[in-house]
Amino acid sequence: MIRRCAFGALVLVCLWLTLAAFTGPVRAQSSSPSPATGPSASGQVTGALSAGSTLTVSVDASIPRGWEALHLIEASILSGGQELERLRFDIEDNKLTVGDQDIVVGTGAVAAGRYLHVSGTDVVVTTGGANLSFEVDAKVVRVIPDDARFALGVVDDFGESDEVTRGLAEPPSGGLTWETVIALIAAALFIGGFIGNLFASRLRPPVRPSIYDTVQRRLQEERAAGTSGS
Repeated sequence: MIRRCAFGALVLVCLWLTLAAFTGPVRAQSSSPSPATGPSASGQVTGALSAGSTLTVSVDASIPRGWEALHLIEASILSGGQELERLRFDIEDNKLTVGDQDIVVGTGAVAAGRYLHVSGTDVVVTTGGANLSFEVDAKVVRVIPDDARFALGVVDDFGESDEVTRGLAEPPSGGLTWETVIALIAAALFIGGFIGNLFASRLRPPVRPSIYDTVQRRLQEERAAGTSGS
């Protein structure tokens, strides 16, 4: 009976963990409304704002006519109503501009602005169908203000554009990943088995002495009584 109760409790724990994985906080990925035929942009910036750290700028752009119709990818750092730094990627020329310096993506050339330092080898561009993804790891050479926002945009060959503004993305928190769920279920199974075995051992009836042990003990008692009587 106790084993059944322990198993039932374990099943309830597993069900709760699984439901929590699906009903936990969802990190939404919002983007501005996309024009019917024009480009659309989304993305994020991760990392830290302190000097010596790395900022990873990611911009995802798409256009129904195919990614070849895209012209520029832009990412700007904004603070106090001013633009502190701008990265501009010319898709046709495969050229990245940081501040007033240009480098060819994929080469070892380096461009440095007021706040960011970028190498051409730290840029990754992926294309396919209507989509283009741009990602760059930029070294922070000057402290970026804490209130900084990042404008991520795209411009097509006809000058149409789309832009989103993001804050620095925080590390993922809240919700449960499948790895966490599996680890918790394994821990629940171990604890449930341990508790079940503990209760079972406590309720296990005491071992009865065998007939042989009883006869042997009586013979020893009789011998002891005979020896003392003589």
